[in-house]
This record gives sequence, structure tokens and C-alpha cells, in this order.
Amino acid sequence: LRQTTRDTLLLNWAARRSLASFEPKAFGDYQSSAGVGQFIQLIEKMWSRYSFFEKTGLPNELASRGFTEDVQIPAYLYREDGMKLWNAIGGFATDFVDEVFDSDEAVASDEVVQEWAKETADPDKGAVKGFPTSFEDKETVAKVLQTIMWMTSGLHAAVNFPQYEEYGYVPHKPLHLRADLSTMPEDDAEIREWMFENMFPHINTDDDWLRESANTLVTDEHAAIDSLAMVHLLTTPSESCLDNLSDRFERVGTEAYDKFLKNLNVISEEIEARNDEAEKANKAPYIYLNPSNVPSSIDI
Repeated sequence: LRQTTRDTLLLNWAARRSLASFEPKAFGDYQSSAGVGQFIQLIEKMWSRYSFFEKTGLPNELASRGFTEDVQIPAYLYREDGMKLWNAIGGFATDFVDEVFDSDEAVASDEVVQEWAKETADPDKGAVKGFPTSFEDKETVAKVLQTIMWMTSGLHAAVNFPQYEEYGYVPHKPLHLRADLSTMPEDDAEIREWMFENMFPHINTDDDWLRESANTLVTDEHAAIDSLAMVHLLTTPSESCLDNLSDRFERVGTEAYDKFLKNLNVISEEIEARNDEAEKANKAPYIYLNPSNVPSSIDI
């Protein structure tokens, strides 16, 4: 699991001191209309309903929204590419577990594996709801590994990396809209122009507290540029993607990873061929779940 957690602790540490910092004049409050406190409430609400396999495993997550594979939806490429990647990860997890454990009995008697399950599921420790409290067979271990690998790779990539296309052109989807509504014109014909002039993030801003704040990532007075810079940073490509991890499996799991890599290469070729055809037809390519673009961990 080492490759699935690479740089994640550092990233979380930095986020708690910037985007998710809950304090007066917080950077997250400046960047978003919703604000840090409201984001935390949304996360808390989601976590209260969370279940490891049901909310993180791709087939279950799709089914919870009514998007099982038998539901015909043209060009639902997240599902199409995601299921290919999910199944490839599942095959790798199974092969890896088979290399490490000879039998279900070997799993059940492994003290380190059992302690991992116990600690992760313990409400006073890991507190991951729905995580097995013990491992009795190889199949369950493989299913857990598949779910964790998908969460830190494909799921995060599909959610994170489209941000630049969504937010990079700030007027398309501004992170915050702010204005004194008492000044909004009553004439509907004037409202649109008023919104652009008063609500959208400006290239320049006169927020005194922004200039005075030292505990944020903001370095200048340009609100719109700050938004652009943030999403550019958050979508920085990773150097550790699913298809370049051979050095991580030189001692254990070599055969399993070699087989996995071949499957990833097939998926990449299929996605690239489809995207080539899409571009010829003047359609947008979907690149986010191409294994060559998918980080192995949440490292940005």
C-alpha cells in the first residue's frame, strides 16, 4: 500500500493550513462563497453516511446513483474508463495477494494483517466505517486493496484533474460571487451587467485583510488570478502514475505488477484511440482515467 499513500500526509498537512484552515480571514473563505465552515459541515454529513465498500467501490457507487453498466447513457466515459481501470486494479490485487498468501488460513493467522483490520475499523482509531474488523480469506484482502487503490488513483483523478477545465476560465465557474445585494438594479435588463461588474472575482481587489494576512497562500491582490493559480496547482500532473511503478514491486508482487502493467497499456491504447476519433469529430477527449495520467496516490 506504500505507493497509494505517497505524499498524502504532507498534502493533508498543507491543506489543513491553507484551503481547509478554519480561522478568521481563512484562505478558504476568501476563495469560496461557501466557506471553510460550510465545507466541513458537508464533509461531516457525508462521513456520517459513509461505508467503505458501498461509497468507495466504483460499482457500488455507480449503482447508488442509478448508473449501473446496463443503463444506457451515451458517452458516460467516467463509467466506461473507470470500470476498465477498476477491473484491472482488482485483477492486480488478487494476483498480488496470491503471491503473498498461500491460503485463506495464512491470511487468518497473519497477526499484522489482523491488527491492520482491527485498528482501521476501530471507532477510536482509524474509524473507517464499513472496513472489515478482521480478515478471514484472501478474497476480502484483495477486495480491500482494490478499493483503496481505486480511491487513491482513479476516483481522485476523475474528481481532481477536471478542475482546471472547470475553473481555469474564471467567468465560466467562479469559486465565489460576492456583492452588496442592496445595490442590485431592479431592471432585469441591467442585472447581468451588474453581476459581472460587482459579483465576479476581479483581477484587482481592495481587500485590506487580504494584504495583511500572512497565514494564507495568497501573495497579491488579484482575486481572479489567485483562483486560476490555485486550480493550476491542484491539477499539477503526478510523477508517480499507475503505469510507472515497476521499481516499487522489485521484491514482492513483481509478476502481479507486470501483468497489471500489460492490462494498463491496453486500456491506455483504447482510450487514446477513442480520444483521437473524438478530436477528429470536434468532440472533447476524456483523458482523466488514462492510466498514464492517473496518480497512484493522492499526492496533489
